[in-house]
Amino acid sequence: MRFYNRETELNNLQKAWNSSEAQFVLLYGRRRVGKTYLLQHFLDSDHPHCYYLAAQTSLADNISQLAEAVIRYDPDSELSVNDLPTFRSILAFLDRLAKKTRFALVIDEFQYLIEQDKSIPSQLQAWWDTKGIRSNIFLVLCGSHLGIMENLGGSQAPLFGRFTMRKKLAPMSYLDTLSFHAESNYSVRDLLTTYAILGGTPKYHASFDPDLCLDDNIVGTIMSPSGIFHNEPEILISSSQVRDPSPYNGVLAAIAGGCSKSNEISQRVGIATNNFHFFAKTLTEWEWIIKEYPFKTTSDSRSIYKINDHFLHYWYRFVLKLRSDLIFNDPKIVYEARVKPYINQYIGQYAFENICWQYIKKHGAQLFGELIRDGGRFWTRDGKTELDIVCEQDNNRLIVGECKWSSSPLDVTAYYELREKAATISGITRSDIAVYILFSLAGFDENLYKISERENLFLITGEDLVHRR
Repeated sequence: MRFYNRETELNNLQKAWNSSEAQFVLLYGRRRVGKTYLLQHFLDSDHPHCYYLAAQTSLADNISQLAEAVIRYDPDSELSVNDLPTFRSILAFLDRLAKKTRFALVIDEFQYLIEQDKSIPSQLQAWWDTKGIRSNIFLVLCGSHLGIMENLGGSQAPLFGRFTMRKKLAPMSYLDTLSFHAESNYSVRDLLTTYAILGGTPKYHASFDPDLCLDDNIVGTIMSPSGIFHNEPEILISSSQVRDPSPYNGVLAAIAGGCSKSNEISQRVGIATNNFHFFAKTLTEWEWIIKEYPFKTTSDSRSIYKINDHFLHYWYRFVLKLRSDLIFNDPKIVYEARVKPYINQYIGQYAFENICWQYIKKHGAQLFGELIRDGGRFWTRDGKTELDIVCEQDNNRLIVGECKWSSSPLDVTAYYELREKAATISGITRSDIAVYILFSLAGFDENLYKISERENLFLITGEDLVHRR
């Protein structure tokens, strides 16, 4: 697989490697986000290293396999696995390796070791403070359990203040994912649809065949029971070691099906509200769902739940409920009849807005001449009025906008409707609004462009979204 769009992270790792000081790196992020591939690509370029992937097995097995890995790196040591029976003894062996040359040890899925022995972070602290910090070691702890890995650097944790580099690897932006499809013949709509279905997980994008059309890639990798990602959410949940995945699947399916309030979701799943909050807390920690509030509102009564990953949203919206049909019928026929007719509605309702927000975050200060300090969606209590975009600039004035996954150019009606909606929001006056912005996949008609020339109206097309870097 080619390496795409992690140049900043790669350069930071190389800069740390080139330092004359010992390095202690914490790298974490959601599963499939590309942590291991980033490290593999970095280590492949002439960096002496030992890579160990911890397993969901006993501590004794993990210690034995880790000892075997580090001994294999230095065959002249004449040691056996029995000579390194503990984590402390392995750390002591590292002193010997790091004295000879710059040496990297990567322990991937480090959370599995902590789950088996809570004292391991304290052992690392004692070793780092007395030995490691004065060595040539390049030690990397990598993991996908966000809570455990993030807490390693917490103010109450033994390793607080010890990490020389700490990085949470985020999913790729929609712009970053475009590189994966540079060799395809995808249209602008296809490229944005690909992100709307796969999200920012690089592994999913890398699995699409550039010689196939978008529909065939979706069917082959996701819809087909033999597809590489057909069972992906179930695999991810099972790897998180939850006892019973059914309530988690139920919550996600309910949200993907249109439920957004805690009572609605609880009723759809058939669980008590208190139990729902337990599952929601876990899913939030995994960053699978988020709790969203209207702009400048913090009341829980106004909040809603959203799935925080486009691939998961697509899977729970379309794949889960069609699995029986997909097993007993041609997956392409099922996709054409039961999914494709609803894709545009799905993207327009759930995904396109996120793409537009990413565009504003990247280009907003340049476009509007002011830094943006806050932003979000807004909806009234009765749900009758919604604004896709409300941003507050440094000058306290607002940017308001709408995002249209359109099939034909927008006309002036879209602009006047936006102004009317903004005028009905309590607490917002026309003088508060500095800029109006419209996003339209299919562009705008000539009259709307003429209005934008004389008023504070910005028009962003699908071409702008894809080609403006």
